[in-house]
Amino acid sequence: MNYFDLHCDTIFELSDMALYRKERGTLLENSGQVDCKRTAIFDHYAQVFALFCGVQPVQSPEDAHRRFTTLLHTAQRAFDDCRDILTHCKTADDWKRAQEQKKAAAFLSIEGAELLQTEEDIQRAIETGVRIVTLTWNHDSIYGCGASTDNTASLKPAGKELAQYLSVRGVYMDASHLSERGFWDLAECVDTPILATHSNSRTVCPHLRNLTDAQFCEIVRRGGLVGINLYVPFLTKHKTARCDTIVQHIEHFCELGGEKHLCIGADWDGCDRLPKGIHDITGIELLAEALRKRNYSERQIADIFYHNASRFVLANF
Repeated sequence: MNYFDLHCDTIFELSDMALYRKERGTLLENSGQVDCKRTAIFDHYAQVFALFCGVQPVQSPEDAHRRFTTLLHTAQRAFDDCRDILTHCKTADDWKRAQEQKKAAAFLSIEGAELLQTEEDIQRAIETGVRIVTLTWNHDSIYGCGASTDNTASLKPAGKELAQYLSVRGVYMDASHLSERGFWDLAECVDTPILATHSNSRTVCPHLRNLTDAQFCEIVRRGGLVGINLYVPFLTKHKTARCDTIVQHIEHFCELGGEKHLCIGADWDGCDRLPKGIHDITGIELLAEALRKRNYSERQIADIFYHNASRFVLANF
């Protein structure tokens, strides 16, 4: 089984900013939800590793720089430690090389553009291979506002300027966490594909972090991607979820014509409540089995788990 995941917070958890872990370990082996030892079960594995801004609001450009530098150095060390089995991919050619060499592929994203508050750090992000940026996390920031704080908040002028600047330089905007109003502001100011790397269906589960049908269809129209998030509160209003609950979100998005735009963005190491039976990345195989039981073909499953993301990288990176 091949697996390409659009979002995890493992780098944050390996840094000294860790939220969930008491003992950080390494990318090779740790006590969290993702490490290279466990991902060896996949025939080929690719992961977008997010540099997460942190749960506390960024206080200043100096604070943003400190956090960004800490996370970037953590990622670079982690990738270097795994260099025999993992390739840091910045381009489509890097991705092809990782596939040919059967090495795991690591991509970089930023979760919370408030990490980027100086021209120097913006350029550094581009040069070091950041290819995806979420414009906000949950808080109000200099660029916009998270849906969980104010779903009616507009994208701020600085957010529009940053989105336009990055979009023409090969960096794709991620609307996960962004307010609904901010999403449509983003759609007006960039022509490139929009991603939602770890967001589900608001029709299936009415959480403000989830996408409306109109948002999902706009992402599909633009040739973007949506990654299904495994965090229980984004899957259901109930206290627990099962793989069948995840399938409900997948089926709804497929009914909207999004089968070739769906991926998994599990939010590994970024959530502490996962569906029953799924404790870490190895549990994703249970979702594949649930799809088989719902008569999804092996081709459909392979697209959702790997090929849709791969095609996007080959076409756009």
